[in-house]
Amino acid sequence: MNNRQAVGIDLGTTFSVIAHLDAAGRPCTIPNSEGDLLTPSAVFFDGQNVVVGKEAVKAAIACPDEIAQFVKREMGNPAYGRPMHGEYLPPEVIESFVLEKLRRDASLKLGDFSKVVISVPAFFNEPRRKATQDAGSLAGLEVLNIINEPTAAAIAYGVQEGILTAKGEAKQKETILVYDLGGGTFDVTVMEIDGENYTAIAT
Repeated sequence: MNNRQAVGIDLGTTFSVIAHLDAAGRPCTIPNSEGDLLTPSAVFFDGQNVVVGKEAVKAAIACPDEIAQFVKREMGNPAYGRPMHGEYLPPEVIESFVLEKLRRDASLKLGDFSKVVISVPAFFNEPRRKATQDAGSLAGLEVLNIINEPTAAAIAYGVQEGILTAKGEAKQKETILVYDLGGGTFDVTVMEIDGENYTAIAT
């Protein structure tokens, strides 16, 4: 992979996913090391070891107090709601483990990379966006941008439907409805795409 090319990450409340543009310029989701397109946003603390994803969820059956889940809801807070292995950790530290797994797994297909764009809910305030960026930095990633999830969905739709040029500009003004039924957010956004401008008219 050309290391100048960025990948996209949806750091979700319940599941996370990573994608890149294929040779034809189309968004392509990258399977994790287990062969799944979605990685559970779960972190299990097993002594000095940290387990992320499907195996973390399995391990938590025996030790439910050692798993951190739905951490995205607490981004921007000083610490995650309960101690992990006896220590209160900032949410961005826990989320960095999820990002590390996504990076490690995706590098099996793409080779080494560092540049990413991460999507967040439209309602995330500046402290929550900054915490997300910090999580990326802790995972060894260069976060080029934090974009709103409805905007990311609108771009993906535009590419899939062919209403965008190769430069990402709308061929004509479009108004679309983005419906997001996620693990932590449930919202509907009306987006207007005009050239390179993606505007949320209403949420």
